[in-house]
Amino acid sequence: NYRLLASILTGYLAGSPDAAGIDAALGRSTSPALVASSAQRRAPSKTRAVTELVELLAELGFEPEPAHGPCTREIRLRHCPFQNLAEQHGEVICSVHLGLMQGALTAMRAPVTVDRLDPFVEPDLCVARLAPAPSRHTESS
Repeated sequence: NYRLLASILTGYLAGSPDAAGIDAALGRSTSPALVASSAQRRAPSKTRAVTELVELLAELGFEPEPAHGPCTREIRLRHCPFQNLAEQHGEVICSVHLGLMQGALTAMRAPVTVDRLDPFVEPDLCVARLAPAPSRHTESS
């Protein structure tokens, strides 16, 4: 029973002192497997990266609204595939979702990242906030 397993793991992770950090790291470590291999291609433009992320989120059941052009600063998510768990343990579920988006964009070598996820700004809406990705030079320093 996947629901029981998810509930057990979520409850356990919620009790961790750094639950949000651990959960985001789990999401980041998982998401590269969800992204088409970028090893052989050039880094996408911001518009292309956001489009690919929206497509991935749609496949995962988030029902994202289409991004609106190159000046897009957010992705609006109309459905949480784990809504019941998110209502009980939002700090865990939302952090994993944030990490998934961050990891996917990193795997794409995108010039953009999701710097925060605002959960349930409306009963059926979460908002992923976009920001420029840290430069690779800064990350290696």
